[in-house]
Amino acid sequence: MRRISAFLASAALCLLGADTAQDDRKPDDPKVTFRSDVALGRVDAQVVDAENHPIRGLRVQDFILRVDGKQQEIRDFQSETMPVDVVLLLDVSRSMESHIRRVATASHQALRTLRDPDRVAIMVFDRFTRVRMPFTSDRQDAERELENVLNRESFEGGTDITRGLLDSAFYIAQNGRRDARRAIVIVTDDQTQRSRNEGAVLRALTRADSILSALIAPDALHTGTGSWRRFDDNRPRDLYGDRIPPGYRSLPKGGPRTQSAGTSQIANQSGGDSMPVDQGSAFEHTLARIRERYALYFYLPDGAPPVEGSSVEVELSDAARRRYPGAEVRYRRSHLAPNGANEMEHREGGR
Repeated sequence: MRRISAFLASAALCLLGADTAQDDRKPDDPKVTFRSDVALGRVDAQVVDAENHPIRGLRVQDFILRVDGKQQEIRDFQSETMPVDVVLLLDVSRSMESHIRRVATASHQALRTLRDPDRVAIMVFDRFTRVRMPFTSDRQDAERELENVLNRESFEGGTDITRGLLDSAFYIAQNGRRDARRAIVIVTDDQTQRSRNEGAVLRALTRADSILSALIAPDALHTGTGSWRRFDDNRPRDLYGDRIPPGYRSLPKGGPRTQSAGTSQIANQSGGDSMPVDQGSAFEHTLARIRERYALYFYLPDGAPPVEGSSVEVELSDAARRRYPGAEVRYRRSHLAPNGANEMEHREGGR
């Protein structure tokens, strides 16, 4: 874990204000001219109605953004035109095979939600994390690799969800594009054998500028007879290139005691969401929601980041609230680091 912490500490220094990209302004909207002598901050937000359905088609005037309680002008605004980098993080521990198969079966339709500039990477974890497929924009490659996961993973290992989440945040921080919206989609039963550390995962996600969306399998019970799983000299390596130990025992029948890793809570507090994986279109809806988020850009106050502890707040305008009573804005509250980095830090509630 020291390697993760060291990387994230340096990565935070590199997460400067986001680059500007094409926007969604209507032809009659005023043209925005950006100054080159100031840093640009960005907040990603999802807006849902009272029934938890995404609200599409909002415009820049529908939002109010504050830093330290002071309203800031939204200098640029994007929604579905922004490219997306998604890490699909699959729990391949015991009893998860049927749920991973469900995701693989749904992948052909679900991946059509993404657009040409979007990229997908696939990682798997049990007690160890492996990168099965690096980022690619080829949807067919992603579908094939999901089938490979089913054919080549043993689905016999234990579970360390916290490590899987930290490793995937490490990976997307290192390999995600700076001008892309970043997201991790985890498929898991939320039962971990190892320690639960929501705070560490949230800090890793925010420093990686990524949300978490969770597809939860509530009925994946860890049962079985248990057996030894051995690997030869070509056995898999973990995320850092280290060989997985030459043998480890899968969960015995009745298994060691497990606990919730807090996956749904982490997803909600990161600005993402969660839903049951056994819903037929859950995978497709999750990818669509990632694409439907709004990106709000603003000049940092006085051209420099405020002191540590400053907060960002996003809400709908009065006019938008009248149109959508009961609507909710979901986003990751943050402070902006004084060293010039746009370092997002978890705030309680995350909305």
